[in-house]
Amino acid sequence: MDKTLRHSKKDIIIISVLCLAYLIAGAVALDYDFYLYAFIPLAVLGVMLIVMKFYYSVFLVALLTPFSIFFKMEMFSVTVPTEPILILVMFVFLWDCTLSRNYDTKALHNPISLMIFVNLAWMIVATLFSWDVVVSIKYIISRLWFVIPCYFMMVPIFKRPQTIRWFVALYGFSLSIIIIICSIKFAMLGFAFAEMNQIPAPFYNDHTAYGAAIGLFLPVTLLYTFGNKELCPNKKYRLLFIFISLCLTVGFILSYARATWLSVIVAAGVFVLVYFKINLKMLFSTVAVIAVLALLSWTAIIQKLELNSQDSSGNITEHISSMSNISTDASNMERINRWACALRMFKERPITGWGPGTYQFIYGSYQRYSQRTIISTNEGTLGNAHSEYIGPLSEQGLPGCIIVTVLFGVTIYIGLKTFRTAKDKTTAYTALFVTLSLITYYTHGLMNNFLDTDKLSVPVWAMMAMLASMYTYSEKKQTNITTQQTEK
Repeated sequence: MDKTLRHSKKDIIIISVLCLAYLIAGAVALDYDFYLYAFIPLAVLGVMLIVMKFYYSVFLVALLTPFSIFFKMEMFSVTVPTEPILILVMFVFLWDCTLSRNYDTKALHNPISLMIFVNLAWMIVATLFSWDVVVSIKYIISRLWFVIPCYFMMVPIFKRPQTIRWFVALYGFSLSIIIIICSIKFAMLGFAFAEMNQIPAPFYNDHTAYGAAIGLFLPVTLLYTFGNKELCPNKKYRLLFIFISLCLTVGFILSYARATWLSVIVAAGVFVLVYFKINLKMLFSTVAVIAVLALLSWTAIIQKLELNSQDSSGNITEHISSMSNISTDASNMERINRWACALRMFKERPITGWGPGTYQFIYGSYQRYSQRTIISTNEGTLGNAHSEYIGPLSEQGLPGCIIVTVLFGVTIYIGLKTFRTAKDKTTAYTALFVTLSLITYYTHGLMNNFLDTDKLSVPVWAMMAMLASMYTYSEKKQTNITTQQTEK
C-alpha cells in the first residue's frame, strides 16, 4: 500500500511539474500572440488516442469532420484537424498490419474492394502519362489517406452493427450543430438567398457541399429514427436521432441545394421500387427506351430548355424551376462550361487522360468565349469539373470514367443484394438505407464532385465499407435450391 502511495505521489509531482511548465510556456506564448498553443493538450490527447486506440480513431474523425477548416499554404493545402489525423492513422494502420499481420483479409474478398483496387491501379497508370506527375502523385496520396483508414481499416470494424450506428450518430450530431449555426446565420440575414453560398463557411466551401452532406445522411438517419428497437436500442439513441433528423430536414430545405433535392427524390424513388418489389428488368428497359428517345429528340429538348429564363431564387418553386435553365442561370451555365472543357480535354487524351488532379490547372485554355459566364475562372477556384463522372473522364480517360461508374454501380448492387439475402432484418434494412444514402451522393455526383474533400470523402468511403462489411460478414438466407437439397 505504501509503495502504491509513493508511486501515486511521484505521478502527482510529475503531472504537477508538467502542468506548471505548460502554464509558464503559455504565458510566453501569449506575449508572442501564439494562440494555437492552447490546443497543444488536445493535440497530445488526440495523438495518444490514435496510437493507443487507432482502430476506433475514424469515429473521432467522423465527429470532427463537419467542423474541419480548410487551410491553403504556399506549397500545399490541408483540412484541419481531419487530414492530419487520417494521415497518422493511415501510417499507424499500415505499420500495424505489416508487423502483426492480424488484419482480416476476408474484408478484401468482395466486389467493392476489388473495384477500389482497380480504381487506384488505373489512377497510377494515368499518373505515368500525366501532364504533371507531381500533381497526380499528390492527388493519389491524398486519396489513399481517405480510402485506407475510412474503407479498408473500417470494413472489419463495421461487422458489429452498433459501430455503424456510432459513425452515423457522431457525424450526424456534428452536422446538426453546423446546420443550427448556419440556420441562425441565415435567419439573421433575413433568409437572403444571395448570401446562401457563403453561410456554410468556414466549415463548408459552398452550399452545394453542405447540401450534399445533408442529403447523404438523411436516409440512414431516418432509418434509425423510425426503425425498430434492434436498430435503435434505447431512448437516448432514439432522441438523438430524432434531433439529428429534425436538423437535417431543416438543413435540407434551407440549403437551397437543387442537386441535393433531386438526389433525395431519386433515393426515395429507389426505395419505392425496392419496397414494392417492382420488376427491375422492366424498369431498366423503360429507362433505356426513355434515354434513346431523349437522344433522338436532343435538339428539341435543348431548344426547350433554352426558353427557360428562371434564375436561382429564394422562392422554392422558382428555385426548382431554375434547375433546367441553361440560358441565363450562371450556376447551370458554368457547369456546362466545365463539362464542355472536360470533354474537349478527353478528346485529346481519350485513354489515360491528363492525369489525376490536373483538370483545374488545364481546363482554362479549353474554355470558349461563348460559354464563359460571370463566374468563370481559369484557375479552378470555384470547383473542379463539377462531376464525379466527367472529371475522371478528362483526368483518367475513358477507362477511368468507366471504373468509377462501375464502382458506384457495384456498391448499389452489393447493398441491394445484402438487403435481399441477409438473414437478419436489421442488417438487411441497414444495408438498404446506407445504399439509399450513397445513391443520393452518386446522383449529386452528376452535377458536383466532392470526393477530393474530407467533408464527403470520409462518410462516402465509410458507407462503402459498411456495405462491404455487411455483405462479407452477415449471415445469408438459405436459397430454395439449398433448402431442397437439404430436404433430399
